[in-house]
Amino acid sequence: MTKLSIVAATTVALAASSVSSFSVTNSNPTHITTSRASSSVLNLIRGEAVDAETFDENEGGVGLALRSAIKISGKCQKDQCDAQELMRYEKMQEVEMSVAQSIMEKSGCSVLCSGMGKELYQDPASTIRYEDKLVKLAPIEAAKAALENVAAAPSDAKYVALNFAGGDDLIIGEILEACGMLVDGLNLEGKPKVSFNSISFNQFADETCSVTVVASGGNTGGLEGVDESIAKGELYAYDGKWFTVAEGDITTAEK
Repeated sequence: MTKLSIVAATTVALAASSVSSFSVTNSNPTHITTSRASSSVLNLIRGEAVDAETFDENEGGVGLALRSAIKISGKCQKDQCDAQELMRYEKMQEVEMSVAQSIMEKSGCSVLCSGMGKELYQDPASTIRYEDKLVKLAPIEAAKAALENVAAAPSDAKYVALNFAGGDDLIIGEILEACGMLVDGLNLEGKPKVSFNSISFNQFADETCSVTVVASGGNTGGLEGVDESIAKGELYAYDGKWFTVAEGDITTAEK
């Protein structure tokens, strides 16, 4: 028996032995009476003391998550996309568009398309039919927007990166579905290797998502840091600005 099972069993036994009565009186159905012995069960759960130190959300694991950019990356085949790696970065780095374009030109990269999506949920009050509800998922809407304006991929493109960026509420299942839509809709020639990156960052608004599709030849030419990331095709367009992450900003900190 695991430690958790032992604790659960002990709690149930204590509750059973301590509570002598729990009944609803007939005269007032909303009035509940309990015996004094039930207080031992209630004492198992204690609230925060009045004079307790205020919880600081910037400390510990919560603070680490708030400060970090979380990236999930993976590979896409014709039939499916799979998440394979999770990385945590201290920050995202904003890049001037002119700088990004210069690096892409030198390394043989090009942006094929980009799009922005916003989550929407409408529940018509006049009906209870499920088919009348309107649900739009931000990654799916971003993929749809991107597919409306697709540039031809270079004939020598060996790699294509699908780069998603959004707030802390991005859901990997929705990202994978959007990846499938893009792989089907891009009609890539030459069968380049397709990968995806999904960044969740607290400075990006919740219920939004952008996608930037970049084709590359896989030649980084000895570049490092931000320049290397861009040369690999990892570039995120979001709200009129351009971002990327650098290997040097990867963090394994626990606080």
